[in-house]
Amino acid sequence: MAESLKSNGYQMVAYVPDEVADRLLQLLHRDGALTMVSATREEEALAILCGGFLGGKKGVLVMQGSGLGNSINALCGLAIGYQIPFLMVISERGRLGEFNSVQVPLGRAAPRIFEALGVQAFWINHPEEIAPIVEGATKLAFGGGLPVALILSTALSGGKTWR
Repeated sequence: MAESLKSNGYQMVAYVPDEVADRLLQLLHRDGALTMVSATREEEALAILCGGFLGGKKGVLVMQGSGLGNSINALCGLAIGYQIPFLMVISERGRLGEFNSVQVPLGRAAPRIFEALGVQAFWINHPEEIAPIVEGATKLAFGGGLPVALILSTALSGGKTWR
């Protein structure tokens, strides 16, 4: 995923720390090629990317699936409303293998939320899907002027583990 983001011209990553996406975030931090911005909430990260886009930077939002609920207002009123493209890389919660029952309702609703917002979402289930999906989603987002979501399925990531 880190290599695919770099090879598709991304320059900025705004994220809310996430256990599942931690390895990806560490790789991107260590590489140093992208501007990395840690946010306290998903809508803050989204706003940072929108500002980055207005300043000429191509961005990625990395967040946990449950953060989708937090980001809806900013997604609608800012990114979709002003046609600001970026990629959302979302670690799936509330689906296959979920141990925390409070994550299940939003996980179950996520596909319909994306559909209702007009945000195209693609689930990545196998490592070999990453590069072509990132490339296609990048063309779609920046060609259409809208965010595109990539969901790292629990089949791919192993999900968040019970501690």
